Amino acid sequence: MKPLAFVLVWSSCVLGVLVAFACVTDAPDVEDPPPAARIVIAWDPLSCGVPHRVVVELEDEDGVELSSSAPCAMGMLTLDAPRWGIYRGRFYTWMLDEPIRSITRISIAVDAPIVRWMLATPP
Repeated sequence: MKPLAFVLVWSSCVLGVLVAFACVTDAPDVEDPPPAARIVIAWDPLSCGVPHRVVVELEDEDGVELSSSAPCAMGMLTLDAPRWGIYRGRFYTWMLDEPIRSITRISIAVDAPIVRWMLATPP
């Protein structure tokens, strides 16, 4: 085989491998499915008092955990639920360098695309 023919054949093979690799790596990323429901939890922000955060931690029957927090003065927070069902957990207040307080056990039935729940303002 002549050197020029060898170079042409070899470069064609290398080019083919590079194109195949580029096609594989250029595939779009698979995104997470959209949430099945959005849980909107609200309270009266005018009753918050000393600045602190409000935390909601939930878990469904299969052990999927959801959590979020927001400043009390904001008056609401949202959680994206991956599926409908019963979520149980707790709602509490928290400040930096202090233990959590005002723990309230909660249970929410997520049975619609948007679930709104009004809670008493945590102290």
